[in-house]
Amino acid sequence: MLTRPNALFSEIGTKAIDRGLADPRLSAFYDSILSAGSGEIQECLKPYLPHLSLCSDRMPDGAPPPIFYVGKDSGQRTLFGEDWASPSSPATGLRTPDEELEQASAEGYRKALAGTPYYGYARTPVQVNGEIYEVAFERLIVALRPAPYSPVRFCAYFGVIQDLRRTS
Repeated sequence: MLTRPNALFSEIGTKAIDRGLADPRLSAFYDSILSAGSGEIQECLKPYLPHLSLCSDRMPDGAPPPIFYVGKDSGQRTLFGEDWASPSSPATGLRTPDEELEQASAEGYRKALAGTPYYGYARTPVQVNGEIYEVAFERLIVALRPAPYSPVRFCAYFGVIQDLRRTS
């Protein structure tokens, strides 16, 4: 019998997107970002905002950056729920409710913030509201500036859930 690790996070690389191996919506977003001219990022993001999560460019204690926007059709909202995505106090930013997931996903944000878009696949157990789920997803993380010479950056996360099963 084969055994597999509980969590798998694997970088695939953006060449897989170029070869047509990614979800079509994720591919369209990536192509749009690549073709956006100077000063066009905000317009480029608009059609994809329902599918995106946007977060800071700060990684306190090595954890993924705090999330300040969760699109209504984003994978994170689907996984963690409406109550999580619409907190009463969003000023501090959101964290995913599973600390192990936070740590396992941090490397993708580090790479994106270092200047290389991150495209990868993950399969992992996730704890949500006391229940355990196994989720498989692909994700693209890109670091962007809202204006060409802005000192401020943010990360755009486009995640596509491929499989989601409750295991407990």
